[in-house]
Amino acid sequence: MRRLWLIALCSMGLAAQEKPAAPAVEVAPAAPESPLTGFVEVGVRWNQGVHGNLDTYRSIVNLGEGMRLLSWDLKLESAGWKALRRAQIRGAGWGGDPSSWLVFNAENNKYYRLLVDHRTTAYFHSLPSYANPLLDRGIFTSQRSFDSQKRLTEVQLDLYPTARWIPYVGYTRDRGFGRGITDFVSDANEYPVHTNLSDITNLFRGGVRADYRHFHLTIEQGGILFRDDQSVFAINERNLGNRRTPFFGQTLSLSELLQAYQVRGSSIYSKGFLTATPADWLDLSGAIQFSRPRNDVTYNQNNKGQFVDLESLLFFNTQSIRLLAAASQPHVTANAGAEIRPFHRLRILESYMTDRLHNASTLEATPPVSDRLVWNYSQHQTEASFEVHPRLNLRGGYRYTWGDGRGRGPRLSQTVSESAELKRQTALLGLAFRVSLRASLNADAEIARSDKVLFRTSLSDYERLRMRGRYQFRPGFLLYGTLQYLNNSNPPGRSRYEFRSQQAGLGFQWTPGKSTQVIGEYTRSTIRSDLDYLAPQILQTQRSLYRENAHTVTGLFSRRLAVGWIWQPELSLGGSMFLSSGSRPASYYQPVARFSAPMWRRVDLIAEYRWYSVSQMFYLFEGFRSHLGFVGVRIH
Repeated sequence: MRRLWLIALCSMGLAAQEKPAAPAVEVAPAAPESPLTGFVEVGVRWNQGVHGNLDTYRSIVNLGEGMRLLSWDLKLESAGWKALRRAQIRGAGWGGDPSSWLVFNAENNKYYRLLVDHRTTAYFHSLPSYANPLLDRGIFTSQRSFDSQKRLTEVQLDLYPTARWIPYVGYTRDRGFGRGITDFVSDANEYPVHTNLSDITNLFRGGVRADYRHFHLTIEQGGILFRDDQSVFAINERNLGNRRTPFFGQTLSLSELLQAYQVRGSSIYSKGFLTATPADWLDLSGAIQFSRPRNDVTYNQNNKGQFVDLESLLFFNTQSIRLLAAASQPHVTANAGAEIRPFHRLRILESYMTDRLHNASTLEATPPVSDRLVWNYSQHQTEASFEVHPRLNLRGGYRYTWGDGRGRGPRLSQTVSESAELKRQTALLGLAFRVSLRASLNADAEIARSDKVLFRTSLSDYERLRMRGRYQFRPGFLLYGTLQYLNNSNPPGRSRYEFRSQQAGLGFQWTPGKSTQVIGEYTRSTIRSDLDYLAPQILQTQRSLYRENAHTVTGLFSRRLAVGWIWQPELSLGGSMFLSSGSRPASYYQPVARFSAPMWRRVDLIAEYRWYSVSQMFYLFEGFRSHLGFVGVRIH
């Protein structure tokens, strides 16, 4: 220690001595950092061809060939621009993929915050075995197919985002369009025909948010304008439909058709949301929304061919129908909740929600026809959480659900109107157990009994269990598992409906070193549904039984091939597999391989290979397999 003090004193004395001024040395200014950061991934995807059913491939995968802007994430930050402090643009899937999205946000913390979200989805569905009554005759064409697109754009502007009161405006546009195949239904026959689809919804909204220490308030006013159009047509053709045998000696057919409906609607809504903390031991929340939509419907139908009226058993060749209808649908939804903490180990959660809808419609006819649909649904729940031990937390509660519905009776019931009620009581149980710093277990259970239900397939008397556990075997090895169980059964006296679902999964994450990572998951699931229903053709009770036992395996191995070198390529191998047996056995395989390596300072090479394979034992004609590859660059 004495030597350290001597060295310090000598250093101070030398520094105090006068020295001649040293010549100035010019230091080159540091290169300014670019305000733009992020990455862009672009490349080319190719497909070696689909072997098997192309419609099934497009319904499940639907990835094509060509240039793709796979993904990007760019950020711009600048302290010298007053109008724009920060901006970010992210996206993926542009260039022809079935799902693509773009998110742009810009802000100046003091004056504004702008968000633009645009998403495009291409939806294709044409499974040969779906809704095809002619399947046993060797006709592998679905009668319910769609080739459509959905485009959703949302814009929101917040003013003075750091202030106490934040006014905002927003606009959302949801548009869908496409074509497909559907059935034109006539007495004693159905005819698959072409259809065009189009719908647009415009939502305008504005409001204000208040952010204070002890409460948050949001008030919003908005309006909706929407339209929904569908046209079904057939021109100069002889469509025999699904009935290929004569009906009372006459062959039913369709030669020309123009069927169209147009829906025009509007709605104004108001909603409010409030959260407050009036005391350290109490949190309150509540929300309410009221809307009053109105719809106007126009229906036109003109068809030619050979048809029959089942009530009179008379045949005719032409038919023309025009209908006008309107509906008013006042709708209110509200909820309220509270969290009470009388002392630090106990939490009591109270919640209540209600949803009420009234649909009043009128059909212009002679005489006019009116219809009503009334729907009421409410739920109250009380739950308590108690910390028995720092490592053990127990939960318990009670939920009561009730409601009713009234509407026009179905034709088969021969009633003018029918009503239904819902009364369900549910017991809630749960625990969170932290065995140690490495192991934990969470479990939730519900046991419900229903006096009445609204629908045949509603959950009635059921038990539900969910469990999640994890164990950190060692610093680089994590083991986790899940268990889900649901058993529902209608009590005696109701139509028989049994439903059971079980799912158990086990997974791990292993990182033996900085350059290697292994992930694996296995899931075993079973589903059994047993339902009695009334067949409308023969008015007799039939049984619908569906069973499925499935295995799902997912794995991924990643390895950085040259740790410590300047050139460090990374290789990933893995994929997923699904195997099922039961009512509709199926197998699905999707192995994948990825490779990335730096080429230049800010450019990386990326490559990917995938193989898709689907096979079904009872529907071999729906199987397919395909090889897909992608090669591109990642610029960052």
